Amino acid sequence: MPRPAAPTFADACERLLRAPDGEHSLYTTLAPVFDRLTDEERVAGDFEAVRAFAPESGDALELGCGVGALLAHLTDRFDRALGVDANKDLLRFTAHRAPAAAVATGDPLDPPTQETFDAVVAMAGPVAPPVVDGPAALIETAAERLAPEGTFLLRAVTDAGAIREAVESVGVLSGSGYRLERSVTDLPTDGGVDLRMGYRATDESSGEAATTSETVRVPVHDADALRAAAEAAGLTDVRLLDGEATTLLVARN
Repeated sequence: MPRPAAPTFADACERLLRAPDGEHSLYTTLAPVFDRLTDEERVAGDFEAVRAFAPESGDALELGCGVGALLAHLTDRFDRALGVDANKDLLRFTAHRAPAAAVATGDPLDPPTQETFDAVVAMAGPVAPPVVDGPAALIETAAERLAPEGTFLLRAVTDAGAIREAVESVGVLSGSGYRLERSVTDLPTDGGVDLRMGYRATDESSGEAATTSETVRVPVHDADALRAAAEAAGLTDVRLLDGEATTLLVARN
């Protein structure tokens, strides 16, 4: 059966224009914007990490797969790949970006499978928040889903200052007769950074415009706490690799 088409950028702008007082978010009505903002260079770097540390074949599980940008690469390396995300609107893009992968709507802390995997992956970037606030529970979940000798890779944000450098304060997207202006203000909070995002959609033919906003919290974690959580979950050969605003944790079962 053909998979339903993912919503378009025009669909997102229309939904904002038709219901400006409704609730809008990158994870729901504005999911096409999330897809267009995907940092493909960062995704490619994440896949290079997978290639460097994970097995060359077998089964892979991605916790918090979002729109499926990394999952598409995982299907090229592994015999089978499953992506899990709590945001069903994002998964509509995953089905098209990674048609060879299986996808499931679910809590990354309680993925809807009891199978074990040769690789479990959970990546975050400075403008792509982690799938959960506290990585300890996620690490424990990954350890439970790892096959013997399996590899876990977790990227977590560990530098609040670098988030400010990575986030564009203003930006404009356009296409299909619509324009979306985006502004971002970062506000430090206890344990993280709040990204206040404002959006203004304009129908370029009629001039009609509407605005909305949301706040996305990006937790910032301590690298040593990541190591401690991995060791407490029974993982071995734990390594921490510094990246731009993030730390990559690599561990084995």
